[in-house]
This record gives sequence, C-alpha cells and structure tokens, in this order.
Amino acid sequence: MLVQVGKRYVSEQREIDPLFAKAMQELLSRSKVFQDTHEEFIRDLIVSCNRREYPVNRYLMEEGMQGDSMYVLFKGVVEVTSGGRYVCKLKDGSIIGETALLNVDNRRTASVRSLARCDVAIISRFSFHSILEKYPWEKRKFQREMKHKLMELGKLIDVKDDINLEQQATQCDALKQLPFFSDSSESMHEFVAELAMNTSTYWYKPGKVLIQEGDGNCDEMFILLRGACEVSSCGQFLGRIENDIIGEIGILDLLERRTATVKTASACQCMKLSRQVMVPILAKYPDARLRLLELARTRLTAISEAMNGPQGGPENGTVAVQDICGRLPGCAIGFGPHVQQVDASLLAMSPIFQDAPIPLVYALSQRMVDKKFEDGEVILKDGEGFQPGRDYVYFIVKGEVEIWKDGNFVVLLKDGEAFGDLAALRKLAARQATAKAKGQVSCRAVLARSLLEVLEQHPNDLVMEIWEEIMTFREAQMKQKLDLQNHLTHKTVDIDFMFFKLPAMQKDPLS
Repeated sequence: MLVQVGKRYVSEQREIDPLFAKAMQELLSRSKVFQDTHEEFIRDLIVSCNRREYPVNRYLMEEGMQGDSMYVLFKGVVEVTSGGRYVCKLKDGSIIGETALLNVDNRRTASVRSLARCDVAIISRFSFHSILEKYPWEKRKFQREMKHKLMELGKLIDVKDDINLEQQATQCDALKQLPFFSDSSESMHEFVAELAMNTSTYWYKPGKVLIQEGDGNCDEMFILLRGACEVSSCGQFLGRIENDIIGEIGILDLLERRTATVKTASACQCMKLSRQVMVPILAKYPDARLRLLELARTRLTAISEAMNGPQGGPENGTVAVQDICGRLPGCAIGFGPHVQQVDASLLAMSPIFQDAPIPLVYALSQRMVDKKFEDGEVILKDGEGFQPGRDYVYFIVKGEVEIWKDGNFVVLLKDGEAFGDLAALRKLAARQATAKAKGQVSCRAVLARSLLEVLEQHPNDLVMEIWEEIMTFREAQMKQKLDLQNHLTHKTVDIDFMFFKLPAMQKDPLS
C-alpha cells in the first residue's frame, strides 16, 4: 500500500520519489485504461512499478513476442511500427503496451523502438493482476474491458465473470511451453487462451493413478505441465511422458474405454479438463481439434506397435517406439514388450538410455541381474582393484546411493542413475570412489565386460555423448573435493596463548 506522509510517498517495501509518484499518478489518471479507478489502486500500481532507461535505437518491445508488462514513457521519443510499416511516434507521457495487461493472448501487436534516450516506468502483468485481486470494482471494470477488446477482435472466447486474471495469465504462459501448443498460428493462440480460462490446476503425489486401463469413465483429460508419468498397457510398461496431454483418446470418443494406465512417477502438476468443457471448445477451433485427433490416432498406433513390436523381432528395430510412430518431442519414452518391464522402466528414467535404439537396450537388458543392498552397505570401495570380467556396473532401480572420495561426500545418486561405470568406460585398474547404500537399495547390474561388448556391438553416438558428459561432470566433482581437502590440510597451525592484565603500578610508600 502506498501512503502519503507529508510530501513523501512511503510503502512497506520502499520509499518512492515524490516527483515520480506525482507524475505517475497524473499520467495514469488521464489514461483511458485507468481513468475512474480508485486512488488507492493507482497508488499500489505506482509502488509495484520499476524504472528503467533505454539508450537510442533499442527495442522496448517487438511485434509477435509475448508481452508481460506496460510501459509509461516519462521522457524520450519512441517509434511504433506494425507489420514492418511505420505507425506513429510517441513522446513524453505516453502509455505503451497496456493491452498486454488485459489481452488473453498477451502477444505484442507492434514493435516499439527508442529514437532518443528514454526514461520509462514498467508495470508487470503479474503485479497488476495481484493488485487487482484486492479491488473488486476495478477487477469487474477490467473484465468488462477485456470482453470488449475480444469482441472488437472478433474472438469467440468466453470470459467468466469470476475468473482470476493473474491465474489465467500464468496458465496461458504454462500451456505455451508444451510442444503440442507451440504452434504460432492465431487459432492456436486463441485455443490456448480459452483452455487457460476453463481449467483448474492440481498437484499429484508420486504413485497417483490418473487414468486406469479399461475404465469406462472417459470424461476427463489432463495436461501434464511438470513432472513425469509412467504409461502401461496389458501389463507392459510403455514409457514415461513429460510435458504432454493425457486422456484425449476418450474425450474424442475414439474408444469407449481407457487404453492404458497412467500413473505419476514423480510429483506432477496437471491441468484437468472435463468433457463438458472440452467438447464446446473443440467445436469452436476445428484446427486444434484436428491436431488433437492426429495425436490421438498416432498414440493408438504407438500402443499397437509397442505391444506387437517391430516386424522380425527387436534386433530388426532401429529406433525407439516414439521415433517409429513420429511422436512429438517430450512424449512417451518406451521400448515395447521385448524389454523386461523392470528394465524398460529403469532405462526410460535414465538420461543415458531413454532415447537409445531398441537393439541396444534389448541386448543390455538380457545381460542384467538383480542386486540388493542394505542400509550402510559398501557396494564399491575406492582404490579397490577392478577387473571387467568380475566387477559390475550398477543402475539404481529404487533407493539412494552415496558416493564418497577420500572420506569426502561427493554426490547422492537416485533412481535411474548409474555408478561403477567410470572404471569400466575409462578402462582403469581400480575403482575411483566409494559407493555406499543409503537405506535399502535395489539395482540392476551388468558385468563391465558385457557392457563394453554391448556398446561395441550397438554403437550409438548420442548414448556415448551423454554418458561422457555425466562422467566428466562427476570427475570434476571429485577433483573439486580433493582440491578443497588439500587446501584445508595446508592451513595454518593454531597456537593457544593467553593474555594477562598486569596490576596497576603504584608508588612504593617505603621509597
């Protein structure tokens, strides 16, 4: 809240320059956007804004880019262009980009370039909507203004009277980060905006079943914003999905029952949309409906390919299932029924093997064995001799493993990560670190010699590039720990000593 104390404007966060506050109040009160708004609302906007200076020939905003702020031009001159054509010049006191605060799509409709040194105040959309929630009258006013702008543009988007504008803007931005919604067409932008206004966001714990295979209730679909989910069908693990759409096959009425089970593998943030919401929206946007229909049909093909496998067996496959079916980036990562379910789930979690070709993964899975360790058990010992025909490389299925070097903790490894690989791939004679189980740990392990044979028989540059990057990073971590230890061992020696205060010298009375 901005409060006037004498000639000063003071907030809980900072003190505002009185000349700046007065000029801002006059400019905002005169603008068509903010006229007739409460004085306290204007003052809160002044507190939230930031000042910035732009040199000559700098773009304040560019056409087509996402807009998240409004500019108040205190001093300077700017040129406005749209579609490559000159529109006008704006001078001191102009307000620029105010439609970004209200527009559902929030894309810039023009480019603004400084022709002289400019002093501007910036009001962000986040601050604007946060303040708006405290002023019901102003909130209704701007909702009416938003509806009016949409009608002028001829858009069909329905705006709810109780919509939280801040939440809507945030959800619209989140949806545009997904591959499916990355299309820059006008109809897709409007489709995304309407979805954002008609959806609710939920957080789910790991292990939550979002969709159950065979369920006849197909009235909901999910949009996965954060986290990862595992997909399985007929008892076979199909893959992991991130930044994707879930349940669209049922919403589109392609099948009467769910075709797969989808379970959260980590904490997930999802948008949930009901059939009652999706059907009318899809009817308005036929291009988006066709795009969603194409994705659903591709997935049905992917499930069929995953269950039946490549023709002639896994050795004849050359790419992973998602590549065979032309899946979008970020879609399910799986290896079909030829790989054991535990290995398919494990390797889909692994950044090294999640995009590996099926023959490589299949060959590796055939050579893996189970290994279990109790809390505190030492799995590998630093300096211990290493023999490829005797020693293993481990992949964590469940649990955590601590890596130590010369008594110093280096890193904590979790599900899907590998250890013991440094000595194998670098062809060293001894282990380079100690690995210790933290709690109960389940692993899949492969003999180092067998691993090297698989990598030689099925060479893949991407797999080796990722693996090399991980090993280099861990080597740097261990070196950093050793350098720190050497530095501490050469520190100065502490010397204990004590100060005594001598008694005050007095004149001897006998002298």
